[in-house]
Amino acid sequence: MPSLQAALEKAFTKLRRKRVSRELFSKNNGVVQRGVFKGLVLDGRSNISQGPLGLKIYGLFEQEVVKQIEKHAPYSFVVNIGAADGYFSLGMVKSGLAKQSICFEITQKGREAIHRNTRINQVEDQVVVYGKADQNINTFLNQANYHPDRSLVLCDIEGGEFNLFTDRFFKAIQGAFVIIELHDRIFMDSTDPRKKIIANIPPGYRHEIICSTPPKWSGIADIEALSDNDRALVTSEGRNLIGEWLVLTPSD
Repeated sequence: MPSLQAALEKAFTKLRRKRVSRELFSKNNGVVQRGVFKGLVLDGRSNISQGPLGLKIYGLFEQEVVKQIEKHAPYSFVVNIGAADGYFSLGMVKSGLAKQSICFEITQKGREAIHRNTRINQVEDQVVVYGKADQNINTFLNQANYHPDRSLVLCDIEGGEFNLFTDRFFKAIQGAFVIIELHDRIFMDSTDPRKKIIANIPPGYRHEIICSTPPKWSGIADIEALSDNDRALVTSEGRNLIGEWLVLTPSD
């Protein structure tokens, strides 16, 4: 059990990170300033922490994932499972990296945020939003006329990935590029779920696991102007453990 002092220190650290991030977000009116999603507008009200808002504004959020997305773009569809505020799914259609976006978001607050951000960015005709992604997900994909060729499946559902990516679901999306954030080390004291999801990968894919790295903020004036402590906080993704993603690439 952490001590009361340690718990308070952690809470104050999170509060300071959110405050600095929110100030940078407000300074730029929620408009992404650089990177592949430059010009995307977020209203900043969603079901997720405001801590990463500074990273999103300067195109630094989950750079490893963005690099993988760019590598194989453009896409016909992006299927964003755990779409949160729509940063990736809306950013991709607004930037031209994808023609259509199919979002799955379990929380009502998150879905409302995606709808607001969709209207703000004027991409209503390119985005559909559904609720929880479960074993009925194929039905929703069919409703949206999804086809896996030249598509991307992006998943971040806090451990739910190990139940979702069954043999059946992998077959339904076979041919798509797939990026799955892994949460087994955070929520489970075992590597068995990771082994099982890898074992479910169908033939015809290469797979690798990539890890998060510190964002490259040099040359960004607003971040350089911060104190060392605030700069460290705002460029942190606030993870308890290093981020990991399972990346599946269709074989040539």
